[in-house]
Amino acid sequence: MVHFENLFDIPHDSIYIGGYCMTDIIYTRVIEIKYEHEEEMDRTNKKRLASDLQKRGITLRGKYNDSRPIYKFKTVDEKTVTYDIYLDGKLICTLDDSWTRNKVVEAINALNNGRAVAETRRTVESVKKWTSVQGNYIQVDNSNHKYSSWTAGHSIDDVKVVAQVFHNYTNMTLKIESSWSTDRIQRDETIREMIVEKPLELVGQIQKGFESAIKLKKYGYNTEDVVVDCDFKVITASESKCSPDIIKMTREARNS
Repeated sequence: MVHFENLFDIPHDSIYIGGYCMTDIIYTRVIEIKYEHEEEMDRTNKKRLASDLQKRGITLRGKYNDSRPIYKFKTVDEKTVTYDIYLDGKLICTLDDSWTRNKVVEAINALNNGRAVAETRRTVESVKKWTSVQGNYIQVDNSNHKYSSWTAGHSIDDVKVVAQVFHNYTNMTLKIESSWSTDRIQRDETIREMIVEKPLELVGQIQKGFESAIKLKKYGYNTEDVVVDCDFKVITASESKCSPDIIKMTREARNS
C-alpha cells in the first residue's frame, strides 16, 4: 500500500509559487523507466526509431507543434549553391559560401589586375533520407483520449498524462507523468485512483508500443532488466516514493 501521509501536511491557506497564488493543488505521479545500453543511439537510428514507433501507434512530437509528423524513409530534393572561381578562364577553386567568394575574388584581383571572376552553380540532387525527429513528447495515435499540442500530453477527464523520451549516453529513459488538479486536500485512495489507476491503461499502452520498438535487434535494448524510479509529488514540493505494488502494477500494464 502506498502512503501519502506527507501530502496531508499541506496548509489549507493559499499557496504561493513565484509570487502567484495557487488555488488548486496538483498531485503528480512521475515514473521513469531507464533502459540500459552500452552507448547512445546515433542520429540515424533515432530517426529510424521514430518511424518504428509510429508503426506501433506512437508518434514523437514537439511541444506546441500542431501538425503530426510522418516518419519515413523518403526521397527529397537537396539544393546546393556553389561558387566557381576562375582566373583567366581557368577554374582555380570552388567555394560554398558567398562571403568567402567575395573575399577570394577581391584578393586575387588585387594581385592580378581584376582578372578573377566568380560563377554561381546551382544543383539539385534527389536523395533518400529519414524524416528528422520533431521532438521527444509521445502521442498515442489510436488513443481514445485527446492529445493536446499545448500541453504535449493526453487528457483523461481531469487527469493529464505527458510522456517523453530522453536519450543518454548509457541509457534511454521513458518518463511518464500523470497529474491531477483539485481544489482541496484528497485522501490516499482518491489520489491513487486518479493518478495511478485511471491512466493505467494508457500508461501500459505507451510502454508496450515503446518497448516493442526499442527491443528490435537493430537497437538491442533490454526491456525486462530496467531501472524504475517512481515518485508522487505535490506543488509544495512534498514528495513520497511509490510503493512496490504500484511500480509492479504499472509495469504489468504493458501486458494488458
